[in-house]
Amino acid sequence: MTRLPEAKSEDFGEELQADFDAVHAIGKPQGPGSVTIHSPELARLRLPVSGYVRWNMDIEAQYTELAILVAARALDCAYIWNAHAVVAADVGVSQALVDALRDDKPLPVEPAAQAALTNFGLELIRSHRVADATYKAAHDAFGTKALVELTYLMGHYAQNAMLVAAFDVTLPEKLNAPVLPV
Repeated sequence: MTRLPEAKSEDFGEELQADFDAVHAIGKPQGPGSVTIHSPELARLRLPVSGYVRWNMDIEAQYTELAILVAARALDCAYIWNAHAVVAADVGVSQALVDALRDDKPLPVEPAAQAALTNFGLELIRSHRVADATYKAAHDAFGTKALVELTYLMGHYAQNAMLVAAFDVTLPEKLNAPVLPV
């Protein structure tokens, strides 16, 4: 059960109506968006960055979805996991890797780039540091620009995980994937 009621237009003064309307123009906010809409200006300002990291980076979808799953697993965020686990498998992340991440089991042998990204993200989020060897493997696989963007993407989803955790955003009734054990 979420800690916040649904935000309604009448909850905000005239000075925030344009922001509220701009967010709703792309659809009803869900997940972390259902939280940030309680600060309409913040919600509006978040839109271009969220759009860029989800749809406009020049990185294959298998890697962006894997980065999101890594953040979800490292932060025990069932909401994000549910939204992205099936998508990740559909864009080339092996079901064995998805299952191992979900169950927090040793990772299967995967293509070098997927393994490098998974190890990099888990290490960074869990220990707040990245060993030189882990960094080198990820940098060799992705290069500077893509690794910066993938790191930012994981941070963005860490922020999303914090929003859904702090405000107890519930999973949708119809689940897309097996529930993330936490």
